[in-house]
Amino acid sequence: MNKMIPTALLLVSSALSGATFANFTAIECNDCSSAAALQQAAKVLAKQDNKPVYVVDFVNYQVSKYQQEGEAVTAKAMTLSENLLINNHYSYRKSTLRSAN
Repeated sequence: MNKMIPTALLLVSSALSGATFANFTAIECNDCSSAAALQQAAKVLAKQDNKPVYVVDFVNYQVSKYQQEGEAVTAKAMTLSENLLINNHYSYRKSTLRSAN
């Protein structure tokens, strides 16, 4: 009985924190140029609010981050935690992606 309450709290907190980090937009653009990746990201960014878009290339094992600033869509540097998040999301593919920026 004494272990049930802390175990339940740990389970609930891990479920809530995982849901927070799993909210990102990633699109696949395999073996495409940087201009094609920018174009794909611009299409998605036009339809959503000010969240970054990650363009994943499994052929070249790269991931790029794009964000809209005003009217322009620009490539941004990824943090280590963002790179780990993308790799964890696609862990079933058994490949490790590195940041292209």
